[in-house]
Amino acid sequence: MQRYKILFISGNYSRILSRLNRNITELDVRRAFTSFQLMTILEENHHSFLIVEHDPLLYEDSQEMVGYLAQALKQTSREATVLLYAHIWTHQLQEMWQELADRVFCIYGEQAPAKGRKEEAMMPGSQAALV
Repeated sequence: MQRYKILFISGNYSRILSRLNRNITELDVRRAFTSFQLMTILEENHHSFLIVEHDPLLYEDSQEMVGYLAQALKQTSREATVLLYAHIWTHQLQEMWQELADRVFCIYGEQAPAKGRKEEAMMPGSQAALV
């Protein structure tokens, strides 16, 4: 990882930023509070490796941005390695990978509850899908 320029992009709240290896010397951090800010960050990217932490709150007021953001991530991945991290599986992620992802690896321990349903957690550490 030392030879890559890495950009970490988080949303309103990051669950993994404090856990990243502190030996990474070429790490830049940007925060997107809206889906439009995330699009701008992706358009301005000049890094060779991106870690994008998925934040479902970015789409609360603009669900139509999910498709545009998926296109921007795909475009960015042509010039850089993009890792999209999510701590839970959401319908936005479902939409992104069904339409545009070339490769998807999903390893997670819990799934976002459907609206109006109780939260149904999977066994901790279980693998749900590997596509």
